[in-house]
Amino acid sequence: MIQEDTIVAQVTCPGKSAVGIIRVSGTEANQVAIKILGKIPRSRYATYSKFLDINRKLLDQGISLWFPAPHSFTGEDVLELQGHGSPLVMDLLIKSILSIKNVRIARPGEFCQRAFLNDKIDLIQAEAIDDLINSETELISRGALNTLQGNFSSYIKELIDKIIKLRIDIESRIDFPEENINFGINDTISIKLDKIYNQFLKIRNSIVEGSVIRERKKVVIVGPPNAGKSSLLNVLSCHNRAIVTNIPGTTRDIIHEDIYLNGVLYQIIDTAGLRDTDDEIEKIGIQKTWNAIKSVDHVLFIIDKTTSVLDQKRMATNFQKSIPSNIEVTFVLNKNDLVKENSRIKKNGNLVFINISTLTGEGIDVLKKHLTKKETNKNQESVFVARRRHLYQIDLSFREFLKSYKKWSELKNIEFLADSLSFINKLLGEITGEFTSNDLLNSIFSTFCIGK
Repeated sequence: MIQEDTIVAQVTCPGKSAVGIIRVSGTEANQVAIKILGKIPRSRYATYSKFLDINRKLLDQGISLWFPAPHSFTGEDVLELQGHGSPLVMDLLIKSILSIKNVRIARPGEFCQRAFLNDKIDLIQAEAIDDLINSETELISRGALNTLQGNFSSYIKELIDKIIKLRIDIESRIDFPEENINFGINDTISIKLDKIYNQFLKIRNSIVEGSVIRERKKVVIVGPPNAGKSSLLNVLSCHNRAIVTNIPGTTRDIIHEDIYLNGVLYQIIDTAGLRDTDDEIEKIGIQKTWNAIKSVDHVLFIIDKTTSVLDQKRMATNFQKSIPSNIEVTFVLNKNDLVKENSRIKKNGNLVFINISTLTGEGIDVLKKHLTKKETNKNQESVFVARRRHLYQIDLSFREFLKSYKKWSELKNIEFLADSLSFINKLLGEITGEFTSNDLLNSIFSTFCIGK
């Protein structure tokens, strides 16, 4: 896709530095080279060059790199100038470049957007560039790099290919019924649907085993009043983030704190205690607690260890029944310093209990390891970054597939199946960018830094 405008931007951070880099992409990049360098450099070679200003006077000298289309990052002619990192020099160079007709300053993420539009990368890979730049942990950094290399995209594209092949098969039977090619079609479709189902499972398993969510992991601390929820937040964050008193109902609103555990970023959320109350303000806080539970990755349900074992099990069982089954819950038995039980972690059926003391710090390391075990056990060579929008689209596609598969099994209606597969194809295509609205693209690329 040829863009009319040629774009320019400084790709290194603004401010004084040893080296400053300017990137130009578009049809006028060759004219920029002639004006700034006096000639077009040799393709894909580092050339020592003199940089001229708008008046053709020597402004700086450094390295020039020329990448003719289509063999460049954006798929267009690309010129890179690497000079001294003086803000004044960078500004004068850009001013000289902007004097050329049809050249303008690049918008945030526009170089990546052009690479996407010119089929040099898909949308997942474009997002991975932003994830890599903004990574704050080694795991995210390695995952973003693997995603940029196409590890995650390959799973999605393989699934899309299977769906397209089945669509071609069944739509040809709809369009040309007179060809008498329906013999054994039902069995053939069922076999191919099974293969698509297995590919969906493969992707979902890969996400569980190898994906790192770019956004912070959300962990909510809930439980009855005075069990130690705010104390646990303070211990995990290593400072007095929340007010702690012996008065039930002290915490009435949601409190957030970002922390790193074993190199993984978590958002810890402290909440109002769960109980029956006549206090209208406290009721609002309790409702916020239930709302927070619905949108988190992990729940820490705090129970006072001094209560009876029967009450502990009753509270745990009742709470487990009251929330969606896909949310992981750990029951944290606080105030172990008053009970002195040696066992740190134990299981009772599907319920996991960990003994801690927020007063002495006992068991906190065990709790941290339990929270991060899924992330730290991942193979860093195969891990990839998935955004929440990717997971949402995959889940939406899978649910639509299951509905269409069930309908096919019941009705054997080939027209309905064709429509469903077309819709699933579109949902998955929105992940890679094959089917994507301009609003979504603008939203994604606007978060990038200028120069990428």
